[in-house]
Amino acid sequence: MENYKIIIGMVIAIIFLLLLGFFIFLLVAYYNSRKKKFIEEKILLQAQFNEQLLKSQLEIQESIFNNISLEIHDNVGQILSLAKVQLSIMEKSQEFEPALITDAKESIGKALSDLRDIAKSLSTERAQGISLPDMTKHELDRINRAGLLDGRFNQRGKEQSIEEQKKLILFRIIQESLQNIIKHSGASAIEIYFDYQPDGIIITVQDDGNGFDITASGFYKGLGLRNIISRAKLVGGAASIDSCPGKGTTVTINSPYD
Repeated sequence: MENYKIIIGMVIAIIFLLLLGFFIFLLVAYYNSRKKKFIEEKILLQAQFNEQLLKSQLEIQESIFNNISLEIHDNVGQILSLAKVQLSIMEKSQEFEPALITDAKESIGKALSDLRDIAKSLSTERAQGISLPDMTKHELDRINRAGLLDGRFNQRGKEQSIEEQKKLILFRIIQESLQNIIKHSGASAIEIYFDYQPDGIIITVQDDGNGFDITASGFYKGLGLRNIISRAKLVGGAASIDSCPGKGTTVTINSPYD
């Protein structure tokens, strides 16, 4: 009888050990599966981030080239045309007029100065050294000079450094928001706010345009809004759009610093 109890105890212990081993095996298998899935998701997310980074860089370069083309055509071209007219007047009159010579020299000097500024804007190293607020102010200055809208920049809190790749994507989100406003909103003014919080930055792009119904079907399919939201996610942040017909639109981006 005693031996029977021992055998029963041993069988129970073996079954328990087998069950415990099987349970541990399931835990290890589940852990490995989750780990593999996490790694795959991380690789996919990194690939998406790299793809969006490259896309943002190309879009920013395209925007820069378009702006440079407009600057050369509208600004430098006009100045040089004026200098040509001034020299032509002297040629026709066949008289030396110091005032016209001075004006022509000033016009050519201004054109050369503008061309130097344009050449500097093509420098990748210079672009990398510019902070996100300065990049944004430069974009608003361009819009103001073109007379498209009244753009204003406001900042709260002490400026914090933002990781370089993340900065480019955030700037592209701002650019895309501004392009949406210019193309679709019918706005007359833009306000951009940078709010530096302890754990991240809150960027708000607000216009006084026509606005639209965000509850409408297909709302996120147009105006580049899906790009804004997906890019914000890729930098570890989030974006939201608030709008109402007749009351303008506000795009809010929350992002950590690194």
